[in-house]
Amino acid sequence: MPPVTFSVKDAYSVMNTLVRQATGQTDIVAVDTSSFVDAGNKVLASGVENVLNSLSVLIGRTIIASRPYNGKFKLISENDSDAFENRIRKISFYARDNQASGAFNTDLNTNLGTGLDDESGAGSQWEQNAPMALEYNFFSDFTWDKETTVYEEQLKIAFTDERSFIDFINGAMIEVQNDIESTIEARNRMVVLSRIGANKLMVDEGDLGAECAVNLLKEFNDTYDTAYSMKELLTLHRVDFLEFFTARFKIDSDRLANRTAKYHDPVTKTVGDEPNQVTYDILRHTPKSMQKFMYYSPIFTQLKMSYAEIFNPQYIPDINGEGVEYWQSFDKPGSVDVTPALPDGATSEEVKIDLVLGLLFDTEAIRTNNKFYGMYSTPVNARHLYRNLFWHFKYGIIQDMTENCILYYLSDLSETFTGDGTEDDFILTGTVNEILKVTVDGVETDAYTYDSTTQTITFTEAPANKAVIEVKYK
Repeated sequence: MPPVTFSVKDAYSVMNTLVRQATGQTDIVAVDTSSFVDAGNKVLASGVENVLNSLSVLIGRTIIASRPYNGKFKLISENDSDAFENRIRKISFYARDNQASGAFNTDLNTNLGTGLDDESGAGSQWEQNAPMALEYNFFSDFTWDKETTVYEEQLKIAFTDERSFIDFINGAMIEVQNDIESTIEARNRMVVLSRIGANKLMVDEGDLGAECAVNLLKEFNDTYDTAYSMKELLTLHRVDFLEFFTARFKIDSDRLANRTAKYHDPVTKTVGDEPNQVTYDILRHTPKSMQKFMYYSPIFTQLKMSYAEIFNPQYIPDINGEGVEYWQSFDKPGSVDVTPALPDGATSEEVKIDLVLGLLFDTEAIRTNNKFYGMYSTPVNARHLYRNLFWHFKYGIIQDMTENCILYYLSDLSETFTGDGTEDDFILTGTVNEILKVTVDGVETDAYTYDSTTQTITFTEAPANKAVIEVKYK
């Protein structure tokens, strides 16, 4: 028997609403077992298909709070379909420079004086300076269905008493809602992972500013002139690190509220030829009320004071923050391995990050919308006496790289090489204090030697052709 998530009192409430929904009558009220059965008979008399349709609507609208599973990654979900659809075609405007004054004589132009005309000085009042627009179209509509089977005898039994009705609701309906919640969570998780990967990849390739993907390990070591590994920082120096991050977060949150070309893709546009060439950028600002923060909660659990520092009205209102127990995999909860979607269908590639600490973003940077299109039932199968119920959904995604977003992550320094089947020596180009780990095609190996003078890794046996070699160091 499924666990009871819904009380006898709830059963009466739903039955009374169901009577009104299915029959339009208000004179039958279930208050005890006898009147419950009478109400059930009246509802069934209206037709099984009508009952199922009415019941599905009630489950969706009135029993949502009673379902046992409440999906994660809700921070980016939007239920207002009209508002979401208004964003499908998004028009932004480039910031333009001011013009030279024409109302006064200045050190640059003589605008006023005998014999001067409209063309003199700063120029004509009829000179055109039209707004420059950037249009993005988001056409990411996906549809999906959810199906369950209901047996005629099962439905009839459900209306014989309160307990049977509760069992039916829990088993046949609420579990469907749980599955729907899990599906929505998985899709939202996918969207967040894509934005994490996109920020990292575009920063690595020089398509976004370095402020959009911040390796906090490197920032900490650079700030304090240390050379800690990620493991050392999170064990021996955890408190110092979290205090450092809290301060960095506050600074970034304040800076996001300023209108700049930072923290997003400004889609820089150059107009004209030298020497009159002009460059334009899309400028953005994100007020505190529009900032959202998804964070890896196990790290913050170790030091709860950081919650109070970050989630307060001056920075991120608590309603705009959501903790994440794992980003992608329970086995590696803090890590990410994703091939993100990039703007304009640009070629993407795999992105791996050791530990994602958080994502601070504008409300408009990543959004999803789950639109319920209704539930429909098939006719009864005359031979086997069952019906199939189908829930229909439409799902939309917006990943707007022109809106502010900062990725915070931790990763040891690393270099990657590709084997050719013959070469066994690989030279590291960074400043190496200590080799932390060497992997070949994702498998850690110790079959190598390291010459610190030349910073050369020499394998006992040359890695295979096209083998991916990664060396992590501090």
